[in-house]
Amino acid sequence: MTYVVLQDAAWTYYLVDFIVVMAIITGLRLFSGSVANVSLKEVLTEHDNGAMGISMAGMLVGVSIMLMGAVAGDAGATLGAEALLMVIYGVVGILLMWVTRQLFDKLSMPGLSMHAEIMKDNRAAGLVDAGNMIATALIVRAVMSWVDGSSWLGLGIVLVGYLVSQLVLVAATLYRRSVFRRRHPNSSLDEAIKAGNVALALRFSCYRIGAGLAVTAASGIVIYQPETIVMTLLVWTGVAFAFFAAITLIAAAARHILLPGVNVAEEVTDQHNIAIGALEGAVYLAIGLVMVGLFG
Repeated sequence: MTYVVLQDAAWTYYLVDFIVVMAIITGLRLFSGSVANVSLKEVLTEHDNGAMGISMAGMLVGVSIMLMGAVAGDAGATLGAEALLMVIYGVVGILLMWVTRQLFDKLSMPGLSMHAEIMKDNRAAGLVDAGNMIATALIVRAVMSWVDGSSWLGLGIVLVGYLVSQLVLVAATLYRRSVFRRRHPNSSLDEAIKAGNVALALRFSCYRIGAGLAVTAASGIVIYQPETIVMTLLVWTGVAFAFFAAITLIAAAARHILLPGVNVAEEVTDQHNIAIGALEGAVYLAIGLVMVGLFG
């Protein structure tokens, strides 16, 4: 039998990465509390705010996904350099999660204050917020792995990848808003989420996460070439949007096969049918995972 053999020096780097990651995760709780200007213990245990718990879980998963890209890269030149890079990536990851929420409120759903709805224990808003951060993290993590997330150059490319991720997710939101408006002329997606439609929020979040998975597959199609970095990024961006369009079209066809004769719009929007919302959301996730398996 053949075993993977690790050099003795590698264990110290793994230990440093692990310690830094755990410290960042611990600091995430303090950061979330200071941003929200509330006591998380009071909100989660005394008020039993499920929306806050869902939102924090999404942020935790999102930051952890981002750190996967940094940990998977080559080791730093020294233990100190490795620890510094991990801390920087962790802090940047947390800040990007915060910026992601602000951009979502300002660009994607300007009629919805995510923070205010979460504080009201709107669990639909909590699901949307968590899905937003996880979708962003998937794309950024793919960029980290694509360019070697443990390098200083990689940090700059990761920020570019983050901007692309937000463009894709804004496009995904605008598309879903237009579909919703066409099916329900007297309402809007923002209003439905604000009203606490968990089924709709679940489907919407899974769609955006599926789009994030599809975009990560672009990293397996386009070869990273630092000598022509601008052209490489342009090609990667083009492929990313093409994959996003592909998952939207494929999922629409797959939905009719999986749920024949079901009026999805009525079930999810009007009847708040979580079963249908979960199944349709699973279609987006499944196609995104398949695309990652094929191309990523």
